[in-house]
Amino acid sequence: MHNSKSNPLATFPAPLDAIVLAGTDSNPRRMIRGKNKAFLELGGEVLIRRVVKALVDASSIGLVFVVGPEERLQQALEDLSSRVIIVDQVGKMLSNTWAAIHAAESRYFARHGSHDPERPMLFISCDLPLISASAIDDFVSRCAAEDNQSEINYSILAGVAEESSLTPYYPDENGEGIVRPYVHFSTGLARLANIYVARPRKLSHQEFLQTGFSYRKAKDWHNVMLLAWSFFRQAGGWKAAWLTLKFQATLMLSGRKGRLYRRLRKWNTPERVEAASGTVLGGSVRLIVTPYGGLSLDVDDEEDYRILGQRFSDWSAIGPVYEES
Repeated sequence: MHNSKSNPLATFPAPLDAIVLAGTDSNPRRMIRGKNKAFLELGGEVLIRRVVKALVDASSIGLVFVVGPEERLQQALEDLSSRVIIVDQVGKMLSNTWAAIHAAESRYFARHGSHDPERPMLFISCDLPLISASAIDDFVSRCAAEDNQSEINYSILAGVAEESSLTPYYPDENGEGIVRPYVHFSTGLARLANIYVARPRKLSHQEFLQTGFSYRKAKDWHNVMLLAWSFFRQAGGWKAAWLTLKFQATLMLSGRKGRLYRRLRKWNTPERVEAASGTVLGGSVRLIVTPYGGLSLDVDDEEDYRILGQRFSDWSAIGPVYEES
């Protein structure tokens, strides 16, 4: 994991277009209390409006493309900003993502008269109640700093939150909390945040983004095995499959932290994950640490929604938390 410092001078050549995935109204398994998560209310505001407002307020973001149920999005985002473009849903997550990408590319072509496959975009989910403009700008700055130091333009810069930035959301004397499973890296505990900077045209195996999304909540061996098997079917994907199984075994052994756990964790390096992910996706991958743990707290289920509603006021005041050196 790469803990590049936020630096206002570390920028991309232009503000990034943002893609917001606002789900669909046709998948009951992705709904909470019968609603698409994008339209759940927390802190007196529906989630999709809260996310889009943060993007509009972020200095690192240009246009904001929101893909989902068009009519409901128009109602939720009415009068928010002329920089917000709504894209109607066309299918599953990957199809919707590409519909938004095509809309962003069309706007870019209309302004510049050409396409730019090297142009990065920000990708983010709709169900992040603890998001802020400062968290977005901080992440984009860290991605730009890492990208500028490299000889290549990364295909994906994926946000990860370390344990230190998530402990403020654990249960405490003030009430309930949320504790999510971590990936046990050799360098520390972390989990994916719900924010990415990507150059989608530089990924040659984009179909695996849908596969990874479908099985990303690897809470049991069934999903883990399905994910590993999908990797095996990809040329060179055996390394990603092996890492997937090894990470899950490390998690299962983490309670006792015995010799086998320590041995497995020693080899769970961020560099191995980046290399294996890059092979599967057909592009270069970099893991970028964000100190804003709230970017990892999406509304995963009804229990999350209930707790986030109870703790919203005090959790919204939590800022960045940095790993002690």
